[in-house]
Amino acid sequence: TGKVSPAATLPVTLVMLEAVRDFRARTGRQVGVKPAGGIRTTKDAIKYLVLVNETAGPDWLSPGWFRLGASSLLNDLLMQRRKLTTGAYSGPDYFTLD
Repeated sequence: TGKVSPAATLPVTLVMLEAVRDFRARTGRQVGVKPAGGIRTTKDAIKYLVLVNETAGPDWLSPGWFRLGASSLLNDLLMQRRKLTTGAYSGPDYFTLD
């Protein structure tokens, strides 16, 4: 995912997770998943992490087995952390906004 629009969606990621889960059940070999594109907010990332845990299981909740390919997500995550510590969102002078 990530090379076409709309790229990573929850339904597409669900299919990928079911495939790798079933592959491990049949072969004993675990492979990773990296949905990319379209994951821009921290709230979106949490949805994907819940999907991973509920579909493939907690074994995939590590950077070696599940990664989000979303560079713009970092900005939102930093803004959310700043809001938690200061109580206010920072302006565009502090973080790049895509």
